[in-house]
This record gives sequence, structure tokens and C-alpha cells, in this order.
Amino acid sequence: MMKTIIVDDEQPARERIRRLLNHYNSIHIAAEATNGQEALNLIREHNPHLIFLDISMPVMNGVELAKILSQEFPQLKIIFTTAYDQYALQAFDVNATDYLLKPIRKERLHKALSKLMPTEVEQEHITIRERDVVKKVLLKDILFLHSDQKYVEIHLAQQTLLASESLKELENRFPHLFLRIHRSTLVNRQHFYGIEQDDSRCLALLRDCETKPIISRRHQADARQFLQSSND
Repeated sequence: MMKTIIVDDEQPARERIRRLLNHYNSIHIAAEATNGQEALNLIREHNPHLIFLDISMPVMNGVELAKILSQEFPQLKIIFTTAYDQYALQAFDVNATDYLLKPIRKERLHKALSKLMPTEVEQEHITIRERDVVKKVLLKDILFLHSDQKYVEIHLAQQTLLASESLKELENRFPHLFLRIHRSTLVNRQHFYGIEQDDSRCLALLRDCETKPIISRRHQADARQFLQSSND
């Protein structure tokens, strides 16, 4: 898990980064800061692996903070964020991992993060036991999870397996990968791409999946908000 801190004096900018990072199950957002001095205190407290650092901020700007961090936390990875591209040279003078212009696009963010964790999602897995055989199931291959009384069905493209963990346990372990759309169903955020209205039912559309899980009325707003943020 890559512990991360978001540093920006503008709340909408912090919220956008947070929404985009929610797609990465190996990133944990430990804290948020509104200026360089507050960020320095939080970095000393949490010792993160990565920070998203705005350049233009009050009290202490991002470049000033980065110079301090290069001495105190030389292993800390920094991704600068700013609305002004004239700061690019200053950013790379302090050995930044990358430099993102606002508004940050998800494709550009993915490219920056791929430098730090190129096989991030592909290697994540859960372990299940089928009779006397232990199997590893890659999380990226799971389309959706459905609770059927005492077991949880793991729906893959070509087969369905059973997990002994509860739906709640899997949701808590991988909150950035699975989205709850029903009290008995979690979908893989990476495969969830649309919603279909069928009479009085609301159905989830998943890539590589013929089944269309039902979205309960209670979770429709969350599902639509997720799809909206994915398209931003």
C-alpha cells in the first residue's frame, strides 16, 4: 500500500485528486494539507511514500517545501500539480517524479503513477480454496462479487468461484477496487462502465460480462456518481 498525502490550498483540487486516486486500490490517502507548513507537519507524522504537491500556496509554496523534503525525506516521491506550466523547470530542479497541469486528467495521472508502480493492479489477488486446491484469483479478473447466503460468488469471465470471506470483508479489504451497488453485490470499478434501465430495474453494465447485476435504489446515486467521476 502506497501511503499518500494530497497538498493543495484549493478544496476542489484536492477532491478531484482524491476521486481519481480512488481507482487505485494500492494507494492509501493518509491526509490532506492546505499549505506547505501544514504538509510538512503531516509528512513528519505519517511518513508517506508519495505526495501530490501544489506549487502555488500560501505560507510555504510547493517548491520551498520540496527543497526541505529533499533533505529530510530523500526517498519521498513528489508529483507536482499546478495550473501554470511556467513552474515546470522549478519542479524538476528538485527531482520531482512528475508534473501535472490542472485540471488533472485521469490518463495523465495514470502515466505518472505507472512510473512508481507499473504492475500495481495486476499483481493484487485473493486466495480461495476449492476442495483441496488453493487458487490465486487476480483482482483485475473479477467482474463482480455476489453474496449467496453463506458464500460469496466470484464472477470471472469464464467461471464462477466461491470465496469463504464475506462480502463486507472483501469490501473493507479492497475499498478502492470494488463498488457496492446492492446489499448483496459488489462490482469491479475497472469493469463497470454504464447503467441500463430495464422496466423498473436499474442494471449495471460490466465489460467482458453478459450478466447485468441489479443496482438497488439505495445505491443508484453512488453508482451514477462513480460513473460521472470516471468520465471527468
